[in-house]
Amino acid sequence: MLFEHWIYSTGIAIIAGMVHYRATGRDLSWLIIASAYVPDADMFADQVLKHLGITLLVDGSPVSHGDFHNIAVLLMYAGCAAVLLHPLGFRLAESFLFAAAGFAAHLLEDALVASPAYAFLWPISSQRFGIGVFRYTPNLCGVADPEVLLAGLVILELCFIMRTAYEGRGWVGRSVSSALRPLSSSD
Repeated sequence: MLFEHWIYSTGIAIIAGMVHYRATGRDLSWLIIASAYVPDADMFADQVLKHLGITLLVDGSPVSHGDFHNIAVLLMYAGCAAVLLHPLGFRLAESFLFAAAGFAAHLLEDALVASPAYAFLWPISSQRFGIGVFRYTPNLCGVADPEVLLAGLVILELCFIMRTAYEGRGWVGRSVSSALRPLSSSD
């Protein structure tokens, strides 16, 4: 779901950025989009860790795809992202919230296409959850499902129209400049 994660997380980022920008004058929506790909780091984590001489086991097995798709990793990632961005001038709470939102967007998108998907509530529960609204078959050049992609594009366009209607046409430039300009002081 390479393209789909980008499309859906961008739609979420547009709305979250609109609300946050209205309240604070800052827009960290770029962090939602970047964080939407973090759960899939489990696809290559085992090879990278083995190359470094580290063996990481999850429930007694080497790391495999789906092992990072849970709230425990979400919280660890969001905390690390907030701590790493703080010296750059980003506020801890805002960075944590937007990093967690991007990670959670990925989990929601995966839940939409699979039933059951992953153990999202691990370590609280090992039960695998999923909604399975779409039947995912990556038959668009082998990388995307046309139905899931089309639904995402419709949602993205609606989010874009909603924010443009609310803020006017200049919001894209303001969002980009807000993302490139970290805060001079933090909380």
